[in-house]
Amino acid sequence: MASDKSKTGISGVAVSGGVDSMVMLDLLLKEKKDVVVVNVEHGIRGDASVEDSRFVAEYCRARGVDCLAYKVDAPAYARENNVSLELAARTLRYGIFDKLLEDKVVDEINLAHHLNDQVETMLMRIFRGTGIRGLRGIVDRAGYRHPLIGYTKQEISDYAAENGIPYREDATNLETRYTRNYIRHEICPEIKARFPHYERAMLRLARLAAEVEDYMLSECVPPTVSGFETSLPLVALETHPAIAKKSVAEAFRAMGYLNDIDSAHLSDIIALVKADNGSTVNLPFGIDAVRNYNRISLVYREKKGEMNEPYEDEGYYEFGPFSYEFKPTAELVKRLTFDPDKIPEGARVRTREAGDEFRRCGGRNKSLSDFLTDLKMPKNMRDKLLVIASGKRVYAVLGVDIAEEVKIDENTKRMCKIEIGENFYA
Repeated sequence: MASDKSKTGISGVAVSGGVDSMVMLDLLLKEKKDVVVVNVEHGIRGDASVEDSRFVAEYCRARGVDCLAYKVDAPAYARENNVSLELAARTLRYGIFDKLLEDKVVDEINLAHHLNDQVETMLMRIFRGTGIRGLRGIVDRAGYRHPLIGYTKQEISDYAAENGIPYREDATNLETRYTRNYIRHEICPEIKARFPHYERAMLRLARLAAEVEDYMLSECVPPTVSGFETSLPLVALETHPAIAKKSVAEAFRAMGYLNDIDSAHLSDIIALVKADNGSTVNLPFGIDAVRNYNRISLVYREKKGEMNEPYEDEGYYEFGPFSYEFKPTAELVKRLTFDPDKIPEGARVRTREAGDEFRRCGGRNKSLSDFLTDLKMPKNMRDKLLVIASGKRVYAVLGVDIAEEVKIDENTKRMCKIEIGENFYA
């Protein structure tokens, strides 16, 4: 029995004291790796959990292995965040692992998941609903390895017995109120009785799923991410449905949503390709999918903000993620420089309103709405604009263009520039 090959460097080894992690530690030590044990006591099983951590620490001392010990309160975290105890423990545990990697205390974290864990994970995902990505089961990722993923629980237990490796038993592993334990103790034995080699078959399926996933990713169009939206060109959704859905799913992943998106939502988004411009689909997570001309945009749903303040020659304004400042200047900058003396008294800096009219420099008078349509500006972006206006006459669309009425000419005595920055308090 041997662990998979690892890169050189300091190998963090997550050790709970159970047979799986103790065998993994033994294998890595036999490979003469530079090893640091990481033990997390989750505060779930009282004295038994504390004794497990003490056992790990004493074993490490006897073997001359560095041991980093941590204690967290998973039950309290579960209550405060309204999540399951399992998820709370995992979140806190991986928070520690991630920090060790980020601080370069270790170069990798080795986890003791084995083939039976792989099978249970795949079955859980199948029962709950998953796509090809989920069928990969447990996979290595940046910073994380699973050296025992190709070995069954029985093979690991046999190795421990043959090599005299001590370990602790976790009584909660027998409690079938936990979903994974129910699958492990109630479902898997029934499957194995009928299909003795099902673990290997499931492992092959996981590897095939990984190959399909890699291929689909290679065919996807990557999303474009900007400050306001994550978008895909329409052509990305006019291909095979499987690839189109995968492109949408990856756009969601780019926004930080890592779980599979419901297939019905994916179909609704793809249907926007044939919908009218501006058509919208409401999605979970407070996100809308919007048909914006030649692309589909994923944007966070917002209540329309409003602003209406007096215009000042050297005024400073904040709205949404941006700040706007009017500054005296001697430099003429197209679309950003205007003659402040031509702004009528009583003008306002405000959000756009129905009936607004605008005449860009050298252009003809038209409604502000038509002007923005000509620019192909997405509707969700229009509510984030500020204008300088008096009544329904718009003299500048901040950051977009200025009106014919306030352009710089031979009679201009002063010039003012619109400077756009970040609103740090938005």
